[in-house]
Amino acid sequence: MKKYYNIIYCFLLSFLFSCDQPVNKKTGAPIDTVVTGKIKIMVDEGYKPIIDSSIDVFDSIYRQATIEPIYTSEATAVDALIRDSIQVIIIARKLNKEELEYFKERGFTPPMTPIAHDAVAFVVNPANKDTVFTVDQIRQMLLGKTTKWSEINAKNALGKIQLVFDNPLSGTVRYCKDSIAGGAPMPVNASALQTNEEVITYVGKNKNAIGIISANWISDTDDKGVQRFLKEIQLVDVAAETGAEGFGPYQAYLALNKYPFKRTIYIINAQARKGLGLGFASFLAGSDGQRIVMKDGLLPAQIQPRLIQTRKE
Repeated sequence: MKKYYNIIYCFLLSFLFSCDQPVNKKTGAPIDTVVTGKIKIMVDEGYKPIIDSSIDVFDSIYRQATIEPIYTSEATAVDALIRDSIQVIIIARKLNKEELEYFKERGFTPPMTPIAHDAVAFVVNPANKDTVFTVDQIRQMLLGKTTKWSEINAKNALGKIQLVFDNPLSGTVRYCKDSIAGGAPMPVNASALQTNEEVITYVGKNKNAIGIISANWISDTDDKGVQRFLKEIQLVDVAAETGAEGFGPYQAYLALNKYPFKRTIYIINAQARKGLGLGFASFLAGSDGQRIVMKDGLLPAQIQPRLIQTRKE
C-alpha cells in the first residue's frame, strides 16, 4: 500500500511539473509551480535543523525549485501569514479560530499538514546533579512558585533558579505558558534570548540555569553539532509523579507517549493555488520527508515508526 501511494505521489508531481509553467499576467515573470520556482517560507527557529535538512534534499531532487527559509519566532510567522507578506509557515500549532477568520473572509482555509512530533525539552548545566524532575516540579518553576534549587533538592546549593527561553515570541514560550503553566505569565526569574543555540550556550556557562528549548536541537545524536551541545549541557528527564520513572524527549518515548511535553509541527500553506508551498508540504508529509524526520530523531507524523524492544538479560 505504501509503494502504491508513493507511485501516485511521484506521478502527480511529474504531471504537474510537465504542465506549462504559469506566468504573472502583469509582469510576465514565471509563477512558482509545485516543483519549480522560488518561494520564501517562515519557520519557528526551533525547527531549523529539520527544515534545513529537508530543504537540502528537496532542492537536490527538484533542481528548478528554491525554497528560502526565514527562521523567526512563531508569533512573527503567524502575523506575516495573516498580513499576506508570507504564504507558507512551519510552526508547532494549528491556526486558531480567530486567525482562520481572516482566511475565511478571503474565501479559503489554508491546509495545515502535520509533518512531525517533537517536544519541549529542558536542559541544565553539567554541574547540576538534579536531572530528573516531575511534571509538577516543572510547572511550579514555570509558575514562579519554585525559585531555588534547594526547593527541588535540599542538597542542591546552586542558588536561585534561572529560567532561560529561546525567544519571547517563540512557540516554546507559548507552549509553556498555555500547556504547562495554565495560561499564567512567565515568572520574574525567566528571561529570553533569541535562538535555541544561544540558550544551550548560556546554560553551559551558568550553573544555576535551566534552559527550555525545542527537542529538535538535540534530537539527531549522529550530528556533530548535537554531539557538541550534549557535552555542554545535560538533558532533563521528566516523570509523571514523584517516584515514577523519568523519560527524555526521545523519539521512542514520544511514540509511546511517555514524555509529557510532546507537540506537533505543522506546515501551513496559504497559497490559494497549486504552488511550491503545496509541493513542499507534500514532500514533507510524503515518504522522503518522513524518512528525514525519522533520521533527525523526531517522530514522523504520517508514518508509524518501528519500535524494537530489547530483551533484558
